[in-house]
Amino acid sequence: MLVELFISPPATGKTQRCIQKVQSVLSLRPLSIVWVVVPDRFQAAGFRSRLAEAGWAIGVRVGTFGDFIGVF
Repeated sequence: MLVELFISPPATGKTQRCIQKVQSVLSLRPLSIVWVVVPDRFQAAGFRSRLAEAGWAIGVRVGTFGDFIGVF
């Protein structure tokens, strides 16, 4: 399992870079499940919205750390 962590100040392209990474993974492996972890539910909703606008919402789980506890 590949894990990548994007950390940088606001408005530096983290969300766009993450969406590009999701697109890349799903293009190579369409049946993959991609997990995106964000700090809070507000940011999760925003990320889901931007991901859907880009056309890549299927196969992507977006949530907070608390959402994924016990999943693994």
